[in-house]
Order: sequence, then C-alpha cells, then structure tokens
Amino acid sequence: MLLLIDIGNSNVKIGFHKNGGIKAFNTATQRNADEYSHILEMVVKKHKIGRPDAAALCSVVPDVTLPFSAALKKSFGITPMTLTHKTKTGITFPKGIGTDRMACVVAARRLHKGDLVVVTFGTATTLNVITGDGKYRGGAIMPGLQLSADALSEKTAKLPKVSLKLPDKILNKDTEGNILTGIIVGHAGAAGRIIQEMEKELGHDLTVVVTGGLASLVTPYLKTVDFVNPFLTLEGLRFIYEFNNQ
Repeated sequence: MLLLIDIGNSNVKIGFHKNGGIKAFNTATQRNADEYSHILEMVVKKHKIGRPDAAALCSVVPDVTLPFSAALKKSFGITPMTLTHKTKTGITFPKGIGTDRMACVVAARRLHKGDLVVVTFGTATTLNVITGDGKYRGGAIMPGLQLSADALSEKTAKLPKVSLKLPDKILNKDTEGNILTGIIVGHAGAAGRIIQEMEKELGHDLTVVVTGGLASLVTPYLKTVDFVNPFLTLEGLRFIYEFNNQ
C-alpha cells in the first residue's frame, strides 16, 4: 500500500489509493513526530488498508517534512519518496516552483488532454499552464481566500473576522455578507481574468482543471470549469512515484 502525503501551509492531507480512487483526510501541521505517528497508525487501522510499504510526500513547509518523515519511519519502517526538483516527473519545471504545484500539473497532464490551466484554491491561489505535449508554460500566484479574509480583519480597525462560506446573495447589506461577496466572488473574477489573459497570450482556449481545499467556494462563480478534482496533488504524487519505480 502506498501512502500519499501533501504537507501544505494550512494542513496535512494524508491519502491512499483504494478501489480505483483516492481516500484522504486532513490533520493539522503543528504536530510532532510522535503525534503524526499515532495519526498514521489510526488511519491505517480505521480504513483497514494493511501496513503501508511505501510513501510519497510533497511539502511546502520544510519544518514539518522532517517530523512527518520520522513518523513514517517509526510507524512503518519506511522512508518516503520526497518530491523535489531533482525528482523525475516527465516534465521540466522551473526552479522555485512549489512541489505541490508540480504534483498537480503532473496529475492534470496524465488525466486530461490538450492545453490545461490548473487552478488550485488553497492558502495561496495558484494557476499553472501545461501544454498537451507536456511543456510547462508558466503560472500565477495570488493570496488565497483565507489569507484575504485574515488580512481584512487583522489590518483594519473595525472589519470583523468572517468564516468563509458561500454568500447567501451577491447584494448584501451587512458587513459580513459584503466581505464574503468581495472575497469569494472577487476571487473568482480575478482567477477568471488571469485565465482569460493566459488564453489571449497563447491564442487559444485552455481546459480548466480546479482543485484545492477552498475550490467549492469559488467554482460556482467561475465562468468556465471543465474538471474538478479535490485530490489532484495526491494523484500527482501517485503518478510520480509510479514513474520513478517502474
């Protein structure tokens, strides 16, 4: 059994491939190796997946990578394949791009045809373009929904902290509703405009693949969404692991 681990800024997603699909759940990033070890053992026991014999991991939080790797070693005696820019993926990526973005692009390329833009709505919102023949063309990064909401409450004197959810309607009279409309609908507008400008520069339309923990809040307001896959990063890790262990 192959464990799949995506260590993000907001949480850690632990998953595995079972019955033709990905099963996954989230846990906090602020834990030590012993706590992660206990969580991993509980996941394996709860889902009756058998003792894992391999793991693939990507991380954008270096301080969490080591304790999680130690937990895998303690619980199952395995050292994970940790995705880096030196890992073979079949795609040439620029130095500095996040390994989570790399995994998403690899998965999208394997699962869909043609030129694609992969939009990830997480702590940060990222857009990445990959061509049908496997060339990475570039992308964009902007603050995510939660970062935007936090900034409004922390950097202003009177605006409240809001829980992110779909606004009841676009035209609201209360402050919370105004913030939700501005952040969520505005975010969809920003992502949509970036995609439009990418398509203009390329001279043709792109297939839009959406993922990320906050995607469900934005997709209702995006003009074009061709595919939604909440486990795209984990799928990418699986493909990359298989590519390196043929």
